[in-house]
Amino acid sequence: MNQEQTGRYVMGDAVGGGRYRIVGMLGKGGMGEVYAAEDSRLQGKLRALKVNRPPSEDGLFHAEEAVMLMRLNHPNLPLIVDYYPPDELGAEILVMDYIDGVTLQAHLEIHHGKVALMEIIRTGLQLCQALIYLHSQYPPIIHRDLKPTNVMIDRSGHVRLIDFGIARRYKADAGQDTVQLGTPGFAAPEQEGAGQSDARTDIFGLGALIYYLLSGGHPPASYSASIAQLPSSVPEPLLTVIGRMLERHPRLRYSSMQEASEALQACLDSLFTHPIARQSDAPWNQEGLGNERTNRRMAQIKPDRRQQSADRRSDNKPLHIAVASLAPCSGGTFVAITLAKLLGLRGVECAAFEHPSLSPEWHALLDCSRSRKHAAHSGDSVPDPRYIRYGDAHVSWHVLQPEQADALADESIKYRLMVEAYPNHAKVTDVSSHWKTEASLETFLLSADVVLFVADPHAYKWSAARLAAAERIRFERSAAGLPTWWLANKDMRFQGRAEWLSLLPAQPIAAIPQLPMEEWLQLLWQGKWMTSDRKLLAVMEKAFQPLLRKLFE
Repeated sequence: MNQEQTGRYVMGDAVGGGRYRIVGMLGKGGMGEVYAAEDSRLQGKLRALKVNRPPSEDGLFHAEEAVMLMRLNHPNLPLIVDYYPPDELGAEILVMDYIDGVTLQAHLEIHHGKVALMEIIRTGLQLCQALIYLHSQYPPIIHRDLKPTNVMIDRSGHVRLIDFGIARRYKADAGQDTVQLGTPGFAAPEQEGAGQSDARTDIFGLGALIYYLLSGGHPPASYSASIAQLPSSVPEPLLTVIGRMLERHPRLRYSSMQEASEALQACLDSLFTHPIARQSDAPWNQEGLGNERTNRRMAQIKPDRRQQSADRRSDNKPLHIAVASLAPCSGGTFVAITLAKLLGLRGVECAAFEHPSLSPEWHALLDCSRSRKHAAHSGDSVPDPRYIRYGDAHVSWHVLQPEQADALADESIKYRLMVEAYPNHAKVTDVSSHWKTEASLETFLLSADVVLFVADPHAYKWSAARLAAAERIRFERSAAGLPTWWLANKDMRFQGRAEWLSLLPAQPIAAIPQLPMEEWLQLLWQGKWMTSDRKLLAVMEKAFQPLLRKLFE
C-alpha cells in the first residue's frame, strides 16, 4: 500500500481480534475506508473490510442492523460475513466477500467515458434485481446512495451493489428522513428534506446512475430537465424511462423497482428488434452458424417430399428431443414449440409435450381455446388428465391445463404412458429452465435421444452452477453416445456477440434470430405462432436448417 495513502490501518495490521490481516487499501471516502484483508481462519482467503463511523441513529451499521444485513443473500449484493461493533474511537467494521472487479466509476474511466448502450442497460437491470430484493425485505431497505463508486463490476460483467453506509429502513409513519444524506447529483430531492426516502428514492438514484453512464460521466444537473442533454444516439424509449425515473416528485416516478425494471427490459428488447432485411445481412448468418451448402440442400426439400426426410430414419426409433434453457427466459419454450411446428410443416409426425414440472404456459401461447376446433376425437384421449391434447399440421400437442388437475398418486406413470403412446412419432419435450431444480428432469435429460441447450445473450443470468451442470450432463451423455447440442437464441448484431458465443461450452449448432418484437407480439395477441407469418417463417426455416439436417442425417 502506498504509504501516502493514509488510513486507520496500514499493511500488516491485524484487526478483528487478529483474524484479518490488512494487505492493502481499496478505497477511501468521507465516511471511512475499505481494505483488502486475508482471513487467517480460511487459509488467507481475501475479504473486504469496510471501516466507518455510523452516520446517525438512522444508519444501518449497528449490531442489530448488521445482523440483518448478514442475512441478505442475493447474487447482486456482496455477501456480508462478519461484523465488529464500534471500538473506543467509534469505528466499526463490516466484513464482506472480496469482489475481484472495479467500481463503475473506474470502469467508465478505463473505457474513456464510453460504455456500450446495451451494457449500460444490463447493468441497470442487474441493479434493479438487487434493489427489488432489498425493497422486498420487511421493513424495506432503501439504499439511498446509488452512485458509480458504490457499484462493482467484474470481468464477466456481473454487477454488485455495495456500501450500505447511509441505507435505511422505510418507516411508514415517518414524515421525512431523520438526516439528509446522499451524493449531490445522484440524491433524490426528498433526501434534501422534502420527504421520506422510500423505494422511489432508489428509482431516482438508479436513473441518475444510468444518466451518468450514458453521458460519459456527467450527473444530471436539474432532474428531468437535463434529459435533453444526453447524446442524440440514446434511443427515445430509454430517454422516456430515464426521464420518468428522474421526476422531481416521487409520485410521478415508477411506483416500484419492479415496474422500472420492466421498462428497462423493454428498452433492451427494443434494441434487439430489427426489420427482417436481406438474409445476407442478417447477423445470425455469420461466424459459421450454418453454411450455404447446408442451406441449399435443405431448401431443396419440397413440401411434397418432406415426408421422405422422416422415412430416411424409418428403420430407427424416432427421436425424443428435450429442449432446455440455460437460464430462465432464454427461449427454450420458444425453440421447442417452433421446432415442433417446423417438423410438422415438413410432414414429420410429431408429438410435442409441455413437461408436467413446468407452470402451464403453452395453453396461452398456442391459444388452445381457439385451437380446440382442431382437437382430437374423444377416442384419442390421453391418460394424464392434467393435459389437453389436440392435433395441428402433423403435430399432436400436449398442453398442461391452465388449472391443474388434482395431484395424481401415479402421475409419473401416467405421464410416461402418454409419451409412450407415440412410438412412431418424433417427440419434442420442453423442460425450460427447470431442469436444474428438479432431479427427475436431470434424469430425463440424461436419457433423451437429443438434448438442446438454449442460451441467449443475457449472460448475466447464467450461473457457474448451471454451466457446470450442463457440462456434466453433456459429458455423461457423450459417454453413452447421445448428442447434446447448443443453440444461440435471440441472436443479433452487437459489439459483444463474438464474446457471448465464445462463452458457450460448445459452438452452437444454430443461431436463432431475435424476432421483430412488434410483429411477434401482434401475432401472439391474435392467437397465432410465428410460423403463420410467411416472412418470419422463412427466417426461422433458414435459422433451424443446421439443426434439422443434423436430426435427419
